[in-house]
Amino acid sequence: MDTYQINIKGIVQGVGFRPFIWTLFNKFNIAGFVTNTTEGVYIEANFENFNQVQKIINLINEKKPEPAVIEQINFKKINTKEFNDFKISKSFETKEKFQLISPDLGICNKCKDEIINKNNKRRYFYPFTNCTNCGPRFTIIKMMPYDRINTTMSKFKMCSQCSKEYTNPLDRRFHAQPNACKNCGPQVILIDNNSNVINDLNPLNTAAKLLKKGKIIGIKSLGGFQIACSAISDNAVKKLRKRKKRKTKPFAIMVKNYKEAKKYFYISKKEQYLLISSKAPIVLLKKKNTNSSLKPLSYYVSFNNKYEGVMLPYTPLHCLLFELLDIPLIMTSGNISEEPIASENDEAITKLKEICDYFLINNRDIYSKYDDSVTKIIKNNEMVIRRARGYAPYPIKLDIDIKDNFIFASGAQDKNTFCILTKNYGIVSQHIGDLDTKETLDFYKNSLNTYKQLFSIEEFKLISHDLHPDYLSTIFAKSEFPKVKKLPIQHHLAHAASVIAENNLLNELSNNTQMICFAWDGSGLGLDNNIWGSEVFLIGKNLKFKRVACLKEKLLPGGQISIKKPYRMSIVYLLEYFFKNPINRFPKTSKKNLKNTEVKNTEVIDNNYFYDFLIKNFSYYKKIVSKKEIDLLISQIKTSYNSTITTSMGRFFDAVSSILNINHFSTYEGEAAINLEMCADEKTISSKKEYKIIINTKSKDLKLTEFNQKLKRTASYNSILINNITSNISTSNKLSNNYTESKNLNTFNNCSYNTDPIYEIDDFYIFNQIIEDLFKKVNISIISAKFHNTIAKIILKICLELKNNFNSNIVLLSGGVFQNNILL
Repeated sequence: MDTYQINIKGIVQGVGFRPFIWTLFNKFNIAGFVTNTTEGVYIEANFENFNQVQKIINLINEKKPEPAVIEQINFKKINTKEFNDFKISKSFETKEKFQLISPDLGICNKCKDEIINKNNKRRYFYPFTNCTNCGPRFTIIKMMPYDRINTTMSKFKMCSQCSKEYTNPLDRRFHAQPNACKNCGPQVILIDNNSNVINDLNPLNTAAKLLKKGKIIGIKSLGGFQIACSAISDNAVKKLRKRKKRKTKPFAIMVKNYKEAKKYFYISKKEQYLLISSKAPIVLLKKKNTNSSLKPLSYYVSFNNKYEGVMLPYTPLHCLLFELLDIPLIMTSGNISEEPIASENDEAITKLKEICDYFLINNRDIYSKYDDSVTKIIKNNEMVIRRARGYAPYPIKLDIDIKDNFIFASGAQDKNTFCILTKNYGIVSQHIGDLDTKETLDFYKNSLNTYKQLFSIEEFKLISHDLHPDYLSTIFAKSEFPKVKKLPIQHHLAHAASVIAENNLLNELSNNTQMICFAWDGSGLGLDNNIWGSEVFLIGKNLKFKRVACLKEKLLPGGQISIKKPYRMSIVYLLEYFFKNPINRFPKTSKKNLKNTEVKNTEVIDNNYFYDFLIKNFSYYKKIVSKKEIDLLISQIKTSYNSTITTSMGRFFDAVSSILNINHFSTYEGEAAINLEMCADEKTISSKKEYKIIINTKSKDLKLTEFNQKLKRTASYNSILINNITSNISTSNKLSNNYTESKNLNTFNNCSYNTDPIYEIDDFYIFNQIIEDLFKKVNISIISAKFHNTIAKIILKICLELKNNFNSNIVLLSGGVFQNNILL
């Protein structure tokens, strides 16, 4: 017999991998042992010959547990050892300590059957039932390797029956680290918002009755607290909105099963797969017009949104609640608006007592906070909107390899995630949220420390951060790692690079092939110190970027306040229309005052005339904006006081939403654009009706087809030079030394930049046509559809032009604008 060692790397801990190996090797009477290490799963065993080794490795790949992900299997012959049988041995540390970690897994069907089986005395209605195929993973792990002693379950000593399951190789709970039953495991209790225990032998039964009565309950789930209430009660939903200070942002809901979900929503096969998968994310589904026999969802769950965020029960506790309920529930994050999800009992009671009437709490600690993931299916492909439970920390496999170095990317300000690069992995953190509060920043720091500990990171070789100096993620990167070299990256270049990384497109770039990227969002600090957001790039070898197009520059009056108040951007566009249409801009009542007066385009705008024009033609603005604010806006636009130049596509959508009287205020990011999308007429979209477009160039003599010649005369600039990072970390450090923070960003990372785009998309021209349609009384749903078609046409027009001139066959779309279903 020959002895071989086998090293298996990937997500192979916490997914029933050792029990699987034990069963497989015993089936073929192979003696040896299997164990967890700090880098994966390690096997030593005796084989008859090399062919038997190959056969076993093939079977490991073919028959592995479903949640497992095998990245690599290495084997080699070692000095012969004698083994009498095959065992699971105690875990040990190896020289290499990097190990991928399993995300949390939704409840499996076998555990689901057990908890509703009255004959199963230990697990009937036990809300912490799990096995090697399901249950908590990342949220309870304190350190690797993944053994019970290294999790928050260590304080619960297994009873004799659980211990017997845990040590029985034929049991599906063989080495299931969170294994427990009602005799030895965590317990649930129901309390009111004053921390008084509700004296009831069945807290879930009482909680279900309270939910039916319209009460709001905080539920401690896998990665933190959720807030639940009836989704069919207007009063309950309105009460939750008022208490949570969540005016209009849609809530996610949970329904009993797939069969129930089909009654309310259209569900494709791909959407069904996601709903019932072990990831169990929130899936955005299109609403049906429900029949009268079905209890309708409250209008206040998501108002006029055509889609609903839907999930199925993914923990035993959720499943048991729905055994007692026949109504859908709102299941939203247990937090105060913009703060991280609460995960500890005392924390939840303190922070959420003004929101929740009752709490279902338990004594199983959560080590890592994890919110629910949000995803949707577009053209039969999954698009992740929020990556957290069930997905993170599973890495993105990259087509570069930085060996054993660690690089930290600190992320942006809003919807933050950070990323750690090592080997050929991009390990993206769970959704952190907007870095606007101390609580969120603390969550950010704690999460990073957890990742450093679990992935055995002692130091980073390089830190990258957003170009914006005031982002908390930027400030943290600079202050937390003062001695580590820094690499600032422009926001929209990062958008483009993220698509290249996620889709492993780096090798597609060559001297003769370039990619086109549309990086469209709300805002990001540009290389010219203005606010970008409608950027089109040409990307060549080594990630060389050319900024080739964007919207016309305009002022963002008052800066950030205009993001919350879309009507202010609408006023910017209306002022331009008013100024360029002097014959129509004055109301009839004021024309007598203009007798014998020549009106010129260069004339200083009269604030009173503009306000009269605004209220006469768009009467809804009378309740939205005062004459005093109009005066202030005009003053800011004329003087640029407290304002910045922007090319944001997000603000263009905001302005259109406001002029159509859809959204004048945004209570959450993207609200105006989302509601604009929701009101679009589907027939008009299909008809391809659109507005005329003008794409200007910087040269009077330059036509669209002469694009190529102009581009050759412009300077190019680079983002991160990937080959420098992969081959020599110090090269990137050298680049970083050449960066100095100043408003003059013409030199950056030792490269020359020309930020002046070749194309200029005339959004004012489109907006003016929308105004003319409003004057003609065209329905706003038709205008919205024509607007979306027009934006799509712009993308197509630019793509075709670049394709013809630059052999560009790959198009990248990135940024919040492309979460719009119609546009995408």
